Amino acid sequence: MFYRRNWIAGIVLILGLAMLVPVAQAQRQDFEIEICNAVTYNVAHFSPEVAIMTYDAKAIIRSTHESRLFDNWTGHGVGVVKMEGGKWSWNAFIKRLAPDGEFILWEVSGDSESGSTAKPIYGTGKWKGVKGESKGRRLTTGKPIVQGTDQNCEKHVGWIELPK
Repeated sequence: MFYRRNWIAGIVLILGLAMLVPVAQAQRQDFEIEICNAVTYNVAHFSPEVAIMTYDAKAIIRSTHESRLFDNWTGHGVGVVKMEGGKWSWNAFIKRLAPDGEFILWEVSGDSESGSTAKPIYGTGKWKGVKGESKGRRLTTGKPIVQGTDQNCEKHVGWIELPK
């Protein structure tokens, strides 16, 4: 009986101590941003049936979420675009740069029906090991200022998780 009581007391003590040990949890934050882009296209082929091109985009990012996450960041992206049967699709890699010089690299894919999905693949400084996802849609497109360019703004809503 005494032996059993010691086991129970030991287990209660271990469980009590385990509850005091801090558990490392990721820090998750929601965000909502507007990205305005200046895009230059390099067209490999363009016809009414099919088009293939690459693009180079520069951007400024404004946060529209109370957290102000990603406010006043800048971006540089390169990608490839395909149009087939009136439907557009794209894949890109984007570097988003914080005012302090740290950055996140994002992989982006999308199409004209569902919009864009972006996922971080690399980060520096406090962004090292970052995870997350955002969904984006175009808000507006202006008349191209020069042939072969595009000026537009997009809205992205998502979440980001930093390891502790």
